[in-house]
Amino acid sequence: MRVSGAVVVIAVLDGGSGADLARRFTAAGAAGMLIADQHVGIAEDLAAELDRPGCPVVGVSGDIRRPSDVAALVDTAEKHLGPIDLFCVAGPKGERIVSLADLPDHLDLERLAELVALIGEAIGELVPPQRRPAGSTATAA
Repeated sequence: MRVSGAVVVIAVLDGGSGADLARRFTAAGAAGMLIADQHVGIAEDLAAELDRPGCPVVGVSGDIRRPSDVAALVDTAEKHLGPIDLFCVAGPKGERIVSLADLPDHLDLERLAELVALIGEAIGELVPPQRRPAGSTATAA
């Protein structure tokens, strides 16, 4: 997995933390990051701390269990940082990194659906079953 020069999205689930992951990506030479957290202010504060020339960092509130929030994250990342290379999910049981190398530079609706499916798999790996919201379709891979 190539991090140097990559645009990275880090989505933090309830009970997870993206701070260490974001710091590792910054140290490894990421070209830009978007950090999303379900709790207002958390991602924004971390982004302000890590933002620097050569690696702009954007922080937003969002819940990646909602496809509309995933679409908004993709739009925001592409608008401010360019095409996404890595999409990371940080949950209470760790983190999962999804490489988007096989997806086109711009995510159309069909590719966005594929991304949502990959994120669902990642959530299933990182969220204990008893912590999943009622009606969640995320399952362990």
